[in-house]
Amino acid sequence: MGARQVFCRGAIALCGKKPVLVLRLCETGSVVVVRLVGDKPPYHRSDIHLGAGAVLLRNQVARACSVASVPQTRLRGISGCVLRVPEATVLKVEAAIKVEALRQREELFPQGVVRSTWRGPKLGSGGRKIGGAPSD
Repeated sequence: MGARQVFCRGAIALCGKKPVLVLRLCETGSVVVVRLVGDKPPYHRSDIHLGAGAVLLRNQVARACSVASVPQTRLRGISGCVLRVPEATVLKVEAAIKVEALRQREELFPQGVVRSTWRGPKLGSGGRKIGGAPSD
């Protein structure tokens, strides 16, 4: 490793001991990253599977709700910054970040402002009985 590594969009790096996906480089020397987690439950609604493109990424999931801006000096490259994900995957992660931000904003609205699509069961209704004696 040199004195300062240069990271690019889609590179996989370590921030401390945690693997991260580099999304964007800022002019101030900071980097916008998304945390990578293993492909094990519990899953989050904003998880994006990275696919089996590389052996080291086989069971990795990008958690779009864990976006952070870190200084570039805190990152260490994995295998000389050669390990990268395709641009299409990075675009999917960025789209998931936008959707997650929208959902988190909707959760802050007061109750009743956004109509829910979930409809629970009607209590006391056993459904329509077909044939046989009527039930109580």
